[in-house]
Amino acid sequence: MTQNLAALPALKNSKWLRLFALAVLYAGQGLPIGIYQVALPAYMASLDMSAAEVGGFIAFVFMPWSFKLVAGPLMDKFAFLPMGRRRPWVLGAQLGLLLSFLLLFVLGPNPLTDYWQLAILGFVSNVFGALQDVAVDGMAIDLLEDEERAQGNAFMYGGQMTGISLAGSISSWAMMSSGLNLAAALMAICVTLILLVPLLLRERSGERLLPWSQGQASGSHSDEVAPSWLSLLTRVLKVLLLPMSLLLILIEGLSRVTSGLLVAVSPMLTVQELGWPQLDYANWVAATGVIAAIAGVVFGPMIDRIGALIVLKWVVLFRVLTFVVMGFTVEYWPSGYVFHGFMLVNAVATQWVTVAIIALFMRLCAVSVAASQFAVYMALANVTYSMGSGLLALISDVIDYGEMMWLSGVLIGSMWLLLRFIDFNLHDRDIERVERVSQTESKKH
Repeated sequence: MTQNLAALPALKNSKWLRLFALAVLYAGQGLPIGIYQVALPAYMASLDMSAAEVGGFIAFVFMPWSFKLVAGPLMDKFAFLPMGRRRPWVLGAQLGLLLSFLLLFVLGPNPLTDYWQLAILGFVSNVFGALQDVAVDGMAIDLLEDEERAQGNAFMYGGQMTGISLAGSISSWAMMSSGLNLAAALMAICVTLILLVPLLLRERSGERLLPWSQGQASGSHSDEVAPSWLSLLTRVLKVLLLPMSLLLILIEGLSRVTSGLLVAVSPMLTVQELGWPQLDYANWVAATGVIAAIAGVVFGPMIDRIGALIVLKWVVLFRVLTFVVMGFTVEYWPSGYVFHGFMLVNAVATQWVTVAIIALFMRLCAVSVAASQFAVYMALANVTYSMGSGLLALISDVIDYGEMMWLSGVLIGSMWLLLRFIDFNLHDRDIERVERVSQTESKKH
């Protein structure tokens, strides 16, 4: 048995194996998002809970995704290199996610009477989902070749969309059939199956499969752990404050605020205003998510060939037009498939935006602090996502759903204008300067 496991290929040695593994792991971190962002909000809407309650719930349970800026430096500083730079963290996060679903199964809180207990359980589940996200992002930066980044992001976020979609649909069905306990049990089974991927596949040949098995650290990683917290944090801060870095953070923030707002609006609008059954909403979210995931995977190589920045500009402009159309067609939302079509188009466009903009963030990363830098980018993105969901609680009594479409169009339009100022040649010169200064300071100490 040990020999058979030792014969399994390492992720570094196979492009398609690492794309598969990254997609599956991203599907795993999509599970808590699916149940807490899709299934439970739709269920709450069917129970006539208010927009403030639903929007506040989503904002609270996804706060851990904002703390990824803490996890990144921890993973750069502490590593058990004989098992791989990121793999031990992935295994730990997967086990924590499994335990959180088992706890949800045991307690089975009711949204009406146990609102905060459910919110806290969702918070804990997303802590481990966010930890896994940081570890897998670091693994992707370590293992993907430069020409694979957009394609790799397409597989990763395609996997996440698939995980979100299936978890949302399955959990909604389970809640309607037998309650929250069944939904939690099914999610625990899914996590157990996904756990087999990091359990059986090494990052690089020769590394240990388990802490007590044979193997050693890869030579390429033997000296990569940062020498001190001060050195690590100083270097991260310097690259984060570069002009192109700050500009892309702002651009992504506008996109994520819009996405967070739409995620909170959709179950309230469709279930309470348009009269969709809860399960129909969850199933359509699942369908659009899977279609968006496939579209991202299919067009990922095209984004690599054309260029992530060029693709991003055109897709963002297209999103502005969709919001304008929705703003002008409010009276048609209740009839036909207007809002169905909007959800599908928005899901596909958002997936392409995500694939492109994450590739740009990877392009910004300095090799020496890549995990920490990328984790901060993603943490800030998730802060703004939670802000977008929480925004519904503040504006639901001030503007109507049609006006929210116009607001979304303004946010995305601002994003398109700012994209015109991105200059990677300038950023490359800045990175070289920062790395040169940091290396000189390290030698002095």
